[in-house]
Amino acid sequence: MTRTERTYLLVFGGYNLAQFFIAPVYPLFLLRCGLDLFQINVVLAVYLVTVFVLEIPTGAFADRYGRRRSFLVSCWVRAFAYGLYATADSFADCLVAETIDALGTTLASGALEAWAVDGVRAEGDARPADRLIARANAVSRAAVIVGVIACGYLADANLVLPWLAAMGIFITTGIVAALTMRESPPGTISAAHPRRTLHRAVREDLGAVVGNPVLLLLCVLTAAGAFAGFPMHMYWAPQLESLTGAGPHLLGWVAALLNLAALAGSAVLPRLLERARRSTVLAAATCWRAAMLALAASATSLSPMLAGLILQETAFGLTEPVLAGWTNEHVPSERRATLLSVRSTFFTLGGAAGLVTIGLVGRAHGVPTAWAVSAVLFAAIVPGYLLLERVARRISTAATVPA
Repeated sequence: MTRTERTYLLVFGGYNLAQFFIAPVYPLFLLRCGLDLFQINVVLAVYLVTVFVLEIPTGAFADRYGRRRSFLVSCWVRAFAYGLYATADSFADCLVAETIDALGTTLASGALEAWAVDGVRAEGDARPADRLIARANAVSRAAVIVGVIACGYLADANLVLPWLAAMGIFITTGIVAALTMRESPPGTISAAHPRRTLHRAVREDLGAVVGNPVLLLLCVLTAAGAFAGFPMHMYWAPQLESLTGAGPHLLGWVAALLNLAALAGSAVLPRLLERARRSTVLAAATCWRAAMLALAASATSLSPMLAGLILQETAFGLTEPVLAGWTNEHVPSERRATLLSVRSTFFTLGGAAGLVTIGLVGRAHGVPTAWAVSAVLFAAIVPGYLLLERVARRISTAATVPA
């Protein structure tokens, strides 16, 4: 294991522990601020739209001025945003905090992964990036499992305490990153394109995605998956609380099981990739997710609903590392942070659209119906993964044929 990989696992784990620490009680906190089931989706949608607007410019900033620097600023900005959330008590307060948090998110989303991939390659590790990302996801999920359980018990005392704890973790992660991260290897950032302005970088990198059928299809499938998946994550906690009347500590344990399921998916991924094509893994995982969400939507008692919700999360642990690794194979190192940010914009825009659209379904017809819609949408995505394999193979074949 290279020095860069060890550092990446450490700071990636701390960063995700901070941002997902409040996951079990986030919807409940919004409801306590006076929002309804649709408004809590709108708040997260505003966050995602802001991320969509800022993602590519901040990715270009990281490529031009330094990925380490961009990540450090992200930690400080997000700590400030979580501190604001601790004082929020209205819809407007939540929107302000989400907007600032979105800025912090975009400063890290492409930068940290690009820093890690180029760093390990500069140290001689030429293996595919999906294995590095899967390992990082496993470490991150393990940390988050502990964090969400602690969050539930803190929230039993006061729903504000998890926000303050997460703010402290962001600050700690920033300090650790400042001490352990080295800037991207020479030649991977601005020196490769010394005359590219930020505006030109954004324009050229968007064109690079549109002109690459594999990258474009990866982005479209990412958006479709986010459209179907985001509403489920916003509704499970309110639905469980309404059915059981239990306190936040129970939600913390359920969130831990969700993360454990994703961790299991990431852990078995390397072995699956030795036996099956990436498109097959993606298609099978998405079919599984659709089936488990359908189980949760149709359940008439608590046990099958929980089983469906928890088991569907294994699919995320399988699909995200594959999609991220596949994307990394089609982007040059000097533009990696920006192009990874392009994919992130599709993720956030798709998630925002899904939150609003399926949120209206949930408010009008109930949470189970919203989950059923998500299940149908996941099933509809499956052929896209099989098409992705065909497109990638055709592009590869065309590249090897002599002119």
